Amino acid sequence: MQGLVERARRDPGGVMLVAALLVAAALYAPTLSRGLINYDDPWLVGENWMLQHPSPSTLHSIFFDLHSPQRFLLLGAEYLPVRDLSIMGDFAIWGDWYPGFHITNLVLYLAAIGLWFAALTRFGIDRKLVGIAILLWALHPAHAESVAWITERKGLLGLAFAGTCALGYARFRRGGGVGYLALAMLAAVCAVWSKAPAAFAVGALAGLELVLPRSRVSWRRSLVGLVAIGTVAAAAFVPVVLLARANAIVGTETPLPVGRIELVLGVHGFYLRSAAMAIRNAVSYPLSIHGPSAFDIALGVCGLALLVALAVVPRRGRWKPPEAIRVGAILWLFGWLPVSYLVLPLQRMFVADRYLLFPTLGTSLVVAAGIVRLTRPSIRRALIAAIALAAMLRSLDAQSSWSSPRNLWARAVESNPDDGNAWAMYVESLAGDREKAEAALAEALHHSNNPRLLMRQALSVLDSDRTRGIELMRRAAEGGEPIAMSNLALLLLADGAQEEALSWARRGAVLRPNAHAQRTLGKVALAMHHGDEALSAFGRALDLEPTCANRFNFALALVELDRRAEARPHLEACASDPVLGIRIRQLRDSLSP
Repeated sequence: MQGLVERARRDPGGVMLVAALLVAAALYAPTLSRGLINYDDPWLVGENWMLQHPSPSTLHSIFFDLHSPQRFLLLGAEYLPVRDLSIMGDFAIWGDWYPGFHITNLVLYLAAIGLWFAALTRFGIDRKLVGIAILLWALHPAHAESVAWITERKGLLGLAFAGTCALGYARFRRGGGVGYLALAMLAAVCAVWSKAPAAFAVGALAGLELVLPRSRVSWRRSLVGLVAIGTVAAAAFVPVVLLARANAIVGTETPLPVGRIELVLGVHGFYLRSAAMAIRNAVSYPLSIHGPSAFDIALGVCGLALLVALAVVPRRGRWKPPEAIRVGAILWLFGWLPVSYLVLPLQRMFVADRYLLFPTLGTSLVVAAGIVRLTRPSIRRALIAAIALAAMLRSLDAQSSWSSPRNLWARAVESNPDDGNAWAMYVESLAGDREKAEAALAEALHHSNNPRLLMRQALSVLDSDRTRGIELMRRAAEGGEPIAMSNLALLLLADGAQEEALSWARRGAVLRPNAHAQRTLGKVALAMHHGDEALSAFGRALDLEPTCANRFNFALALVELDRRAEARPHLEACASDPVLGIRIRQLRDSLSP
């Protein structure tokens, strides 16, 4: 015991790291008993047959398919092969026991904490200071979204691989063998292919090189390392950008709530407040609809000016900011840049907690650098304890909102009452409680006429007032909701309005070409005896969801085209299906010579 105490006294930074790992594990232990959440988890994990059944064709799709609808719907609009391999590995290890997926998330988070501690100390920053920073960073409540949400596995992977890259490069620049550089290069590619903004975390190494010269063996060695890492990272970024542009992940088409400069500065101010734990964490914020407040813009301007000065203005005269503070400013700026709308105008989300996973390492370093400059140890310890306790309480609150879809979306509409999509998800989460769902829908419609809300309202009244339900579904479809278009097509088909039904079915399948939309188009086309169009639509549905229901529909279209011999194998394959078996066998027998 005395030996442990003595070791702790000699290495307080190591003690802080152990504390960070233990407390972070305890904070997120409740997530290990959870399953999926109705926020991207279903399509990426629960219903993703491609990742559930590894094969050579799956690997080919993950790495080389950049254009097919199947890739878009099963793997998403981003090029993230490392994320996809990770989920596929989870299925191989855990099967459909989803708490295991949460275990993987937590292990990755803890690994990232350790890797960045090792990397920063190898760059020459004092271990004690880094230990304090890592402790505060590990407990930050903005990280709950990344750790507690399976779909955000990509952020954890990007963070861990960026940390591996930083550690490998730090060892190489200190005189380590070429193997460390090879490790850094491989990790840089994996980081980029985990989550695109991780490329900027890798890019931050150049900034660290400028402000932390002491542990560098030579400029030549450092330059060789940076060029090598930058080259492979840039090459890895090419398919990421191509797919992002093709799927409108980045671009300027989406209307902004305010002018571009105001948004850039306001987003920066918002993130500074969030980094300071001054905002209760949620998956939706008013800034996304109403734009930033004047306070956020002013804070963003002042904060940006100070951070840029800390990062790039040379130390002269009385301007001598500590190295750790300069490093913190660099990490913050490189982490904020890809989500600032200054470089990559993201389309889907204006602000999100997950975007702070890496930048908060920078602010934690700044805070830690201030703490260690306090002269009285008792005050330092008290301040560390106070900040850590506040962060723990806030993190417990943040991760608790991910305990169920109902809690997640209740927090979202509380945070941003004008978010119609959040209200729609909240109403959906209340599906088992009709009275609460109807009350929530009524309140939601006071705040927003979002097409998804109109669709939910249509579904709620269809049984009691079909005419009203169809009118509402039409309004939702006209408002641009693809699912409403497909639903409206089925309703119109049942009422005999086939031409209009076909028009809406086609529009829904174009805007959201998932299996449901393709089945709808196939059913309408088949009812109108458009055999070729029905076969094409049912074929795409079968590619996306290789189920007996879709195979049966595909066989029906083949029969419509008098291609009975081709239909028989599809019917034979599903003749014993417990739901459709009787109908399938009847159709199969009717095709016998």
